[in-house]
Amino acid sequence: MKTLFTINLITMTVSDRARNRHFPVPNEIGSSLRDLDEYVRRTVREKKEAEVEEAHRREREREEHRTRLQAFYRCLFDKGLIDEDHGKSLSIDSLVCPICSSRQTSCSNCRIISCSNSDCVASSAVPIVRCSRVFHQASQFCTSCVQSPGSLPQLGKCPICLRLFCAGELSWCVGRPISNDSGIATSSSNPDVSGITRVHSARPLSCNTAACMPNSQDGRRDGRQCSNPGCWSIRFCSTKVCPECITQDSFSCPCGRYWTCGSCEPQSSTVRRLLTCPRCLQCFCASCSYIKACGLCRRVGLCNDCMEEVSHEAEHTPGGNLLFKCQNCQGHLCNACDDVRKSCRTCSQILCKLCEESEECKRCAHLRRVCDYDYGFFEFGSGGEMTYHNF
Repeated sequence: MKTLFTINLITMTVSDRARNRHFPVPNEIGSSLRDLDEYVRRTVREKKEAEVEEAHRREREREEHRTRLQAFYRCLFDKGLIDEDHGKSLSIDSLVCPICSSRQTSCSNCRIISCSNSDCVASSAVPIVRCSRVFHQASQFCTSCVQSPGSLPQLGKCPICLRLFCAGELSWCVGRPISNDSGIATSSSNPDVSGITRVHSARPLSCNTAACMPNSQDGRRDGRQCSNPGCWSIRFCSTKVCPECITQDSFSCPCGRYWTCGSCEPQSSTVRRLLTCPRCLQCFCASCSYIKACGLCRRVGLCNDCMEEVSHEAEHTPGGNLLFKCQNCQGHLCNACDDVRKSCRTCSQILCKLCEESEECKRCAHLRRVCDYDYGFFEFGSGGEMTYHNF
């Protein structure tokens, strides 16, 4: 494409290259050209500043690498792996190991340098460990940085397969705090809170690989998750209570879904949240299917085992701990709260105090929605009789 006009933004003149003449920039475009001039100058200035900053950054990185490399050489010299003459001849910009010429590697945290060849003696002089997961091996740490203050260690060894994994790949026990006077451990789950003595430091229990998880669960070596939300062990989803930290006050509901370690609160506090059978005094969790409480007064009924043993006596015992189940809402009420009942306005099914405000049973309400409020429905009894209900 042939250029016919050029504009000099410094002198604000237009050059007509076809007629070989020059004239001032028209006033109509003067403001736009000044904005364009400022944009070009700013773009060039920012590009030069970025180039200078990048050059400074690279120089700082080279200086930092030289400092770390000299520390690496000094460590090898102190351990007798290289002599003084060999050390003087080494380049301070080298990227390979001075012993085996393998690629250098460094800690992801402090950037200390070591040898990437695990068979080289230099890698033993400055040990750097990494996760055994192939896609996690970019995260590697020296032995000083594996333990991170205020959190779980960066890496841990599975006690079953003896392989190293990142902290998120393992289940841990942070160690039960040792109580002072009250006999109850504090609720702090931070393994590095000052002034707290623990039974043990943060300890890996098992990794989450398919090979180790079944073995750890069979022997309960992976610990258990305490159901108390204020337990000292609650830190992450991967923290549990190991067998060493469980106390004799631990509680396990017969349903198997609720368990407390016994070391995070007094046993009396645990009992207050549980349902206790008034006959056998066995405790159950609030969501256990083996026992129910009245939906209004929260009076606890008999557990399933006691119901089977004394069902006949309970039916004839005034004020007995017998709960009635509503066929409509599936709620439970005791004798005292079940004294007044109401019927469904459509089919006359009995409604309890928990569901009587709806004035209609769930079945009729559902059929009313299905029929779109226009028609009734037929109900067939066990003897073949048919009853029509009109909305």
